[in-house]
Amino acid sequence: MERANTLLLVALSLIMASCAVGPNYHAPKTIAPSAFVAAPSPAAAASTTTPAPVDLASWWQSFNDPELDSLIDRAIQANPDLEIALTRLQEVRTGEAVLLGNVLPMVAASAAAGRGTGSDMTRAGAASALRAADNKGSLDRIEQVAGFAATWELDLFGGGRRAIEAGKYDIEAAAAARNAVLISIVADVARNYVDMRGLQMRLAILRDNIATAQQSRDFEKARFDRGLTNELDFQLASRELATLQAELPPLQSEIQTAQYDIAVLLGQYPEDLTVELTKPGTLPILPESIEAGLPLDLLQRRPDVREAERQLAAATARIGVATANLFPHLMLSGGLGKQSAGIGAQGSHIWAFGPSVYWPLLDFGTLDALVSIADLQAHERFVAYKKTVVDAVQDADTAIANFQAQEQRLMSLTDAIDASQRAVELAQQRYDRGLTDFLNVVDAERQQYNLEDQYTASQQNAADAFIYLYKALGGGWESYQRVPAIRRPEPAVMASFHRLLFSDDPQK
Repeated sequence: MERANTLLLVALSLIMASCAVGPNYHAPKTIAPSAFVAAPSPAAAASTTTPAPVDLASWWQSFNDPELDSLIDRAIQANPDLEIALTRLQEVRTGEAVLLGNVLPMVAASAAAGRGTGSDMTRAGAASALRAADNKGSLDRIEQVAGFAATWELDLFGGGRRAIEAGKYDIEAAAAARNAVLISIVADVARNYVDMRGLQMRLAILRDNIATAQQSRDFEKARFDRGLTNELDFQLASRELATLQAELPPLQSEIQTAQYDIAVLLGQYPEDLTVELTKPGTLPILPESIEAGLPLDLLQRRPDVREAERQLAAATARIGVATANLFPHLMLSGGLGKQSAGIGAQGSHIWAFGPSVYWPLLDFGTLDALVSIADLQAHERFVAYKKTVVDAVQDADTAIANFQAQEQRLMSLTDAIDASQRAVELAQQRYDRGLTDFLNVVDAERQQYNLEDQYTASQQNAADAFIYLYKALGGGWESYQRVPAIRRPEPAVMASFHRLLFSDDPQK
């Protein structure tokens, strides 16, 4: 009868185990704008030629720059921040085995022996599940017991299953976090690269202007030495040359800084890439226009939005974990072994099996407060998710507006450069005929240099805006989703020998 009651209790417990307390997660309904406010209107977009589509998964390849492609590939392979993010993902993936193990039975070997004045020398040493099977019977005393003990806490109210559910969401959040790091690394490499190329172009323009200023100074010096002009023209030419030469060191320093940043992003020392990056180049040609898509696309594509949504899902599941602690805990335990009256002596077989229940009744609100905390943490994640969505749309709008502004600025600067070149020609002609002084020539040349420098800087800014735009759109991670398999956890008895014989080196 007692055995029947025990089996009935176990059967009822298994039936109740299908229940999981706490809220079931559902993705939040987020209303996004129908279109980006900074995007061109449909009428304006229709009036322009349709650009070749830029693949979001590899947007940097639209620059058609093999050197940039190579740098980005190497950064993805060796960047330390990306490796840290991958390691964190592997940590969470491995932790799933811990959560699964918490809801499964645990079996352990246990033994105890001793001598003394007591009747049971094993009471302080053997596992409780095995000790429950002690039976002196015809023995005067028990000096040795050995066997196996098993325990299994039944997941009656789904606390363990909610923990596993939260663990799966944590894995997906960690994967999204890795993707967010990945697109940041890609964008940082691309941005530093175009900055380096833009600065190299500006350096070339500066050196051309220094050469022109040097010629002007030498020419004015020769004229001054022959008494054909006054000292003022010579000093003006000298001032212009010295002013341009003063701009040279800071510009060279900025180029070196960009090169050093690229090397670090590739996980290397600056010295390792000096030869490769010192060779000058030009800015890559940008697509004539961009296609930003719809704000709703950001919810599915941007890793930070995905991470925030998965964190909300995990926090919701943990409400169930906290809620389950309010209810009874049922544990099955059993022991099977052998006892004897003397160490090494023949003995008798023993066994025990049965359930135990633990139900916290009076805790002065501690467990209920933990449920409320879990509720508040989930709400915090919900607000953080909504904020992430709003920030994502703002990022895209800002990037679109900035890119369009830089494109318009380039158009205006093109007209200004054409006019400035004509102004330099006219100023030089008037000076050669003695109709104006040399100050007008210096001013025209200075304006010409400034406009050329501004145009190149604006090209650089437009490239930066393009990069920022596609980072804001969340592209660049889709082709890099293969991650190494995690090591399969082994049972403790096997893992003990494995770890003893083959210890892992965390520095590999």
